[in-house]
Amino acid sequence: MTDTWPPGSSRVYGIQLDDPREGYVWLQQMATADRTLLVLSRLAPTRLSRWINLQSIRFHWITSRQDKYAIDPALEKINHFLNSTISSGSGIIWLDAVEYLSDLHGFDSLIHFVQSLADALVDTNWTLVLPYSPLAFESTQVAKIRREAPNFTLIEQNTSEENAVPIVDAEPEDNSTIGLEEIDDESTISGQIDDSLAVEVEPGFVVLSRIPEKSLSRAILQRRLEQWKGMGFDVSELEPVVLVDDRVVRHQRYFAFEEKVRRATECERRIKELEQLGFTTSATKLHFRIMQLTGLDEVETEIQKLLAEAR
Repeated sequence: MTDTWPPGSSRVYGIQLDDPREGYVWLQQMATADRTLLVLSRLAPTRLSRWINLQSIRFHWITSRQDKYAIDPALEKINHFLNSTISSGSGIIWLDAVEYLSDLHGFDSLIHFVQSLADALVDTNWTLVLPYSPLAFESTQVAKIRREAPNFTLIEQNTSEENAVPIVDAEPEDNSTIGLEEIDDESTISGQIDDSLAVEVEPGFVVLSRIPEKSLSRAILQRRLEQWKGMGFDVSELEPVVLVDDRVVRHQRYFAFEEKVRRATECERRIKELEQLGFTTSATKLHFRIMQLTGLDEVETEIQKLLAEAR
């Protein structure tokens, strides 16, 4: 972390991410003893804790539910809360509910809300960061957001460390998205991601090639999580590993999880045999269990037992 960040307090900045939660990897790195981090998120505390250490930040859950961490999604209430917060002290405010607030209140109301906050931030020591997906908005809407919240990108601070610092985008007309990546050899990263779908089992269900330790950057691990999630697997156990700095530890935990996925994939093949043999009810239950990646020993035993009965 350098003394040049934030690029300017008293300002609002935007960060374009396919999944705003990716930004928590960077945000965790911003946590220091002398910097306040305030997170307003649509993620419930139990889910938010998978992405960032809640003990190192202040946080609120944007929801209409009754909860001690809840803050009502009404724009005027969020505005009042933030105005009270920035009246003293300093720090970073991370608001990752841009798409949600736009859907709930309308895009024009969202822009007026951002404009109001930008005015309130003047002469304060606070910086407001708005992570959002540009795919959730029309191009003209993205341009309006960028006008009120200049975009910045995240780049590696040190090639030997997995840190990132933001650089203000000097070309506001550039519509490129932001990546939270370790800056590994670019061709290596590209090759790992492109070659990751190796053997197709059925539409939407594939066996993925194993990622070697030296290539398991955070960006590639995040991509692998998305692939497994897209197949229907519960990846909540592995999601916090994106925050792990030690690449060796990260690979060990990835490898252990991948073994579960491979066992589940083999179970799926045998479950199809059960379906063809008429064990439809049992097959449905077993399929659900393997997608949760829990109790695989029991699932394998049950499959073997049913196949033995059929023979």
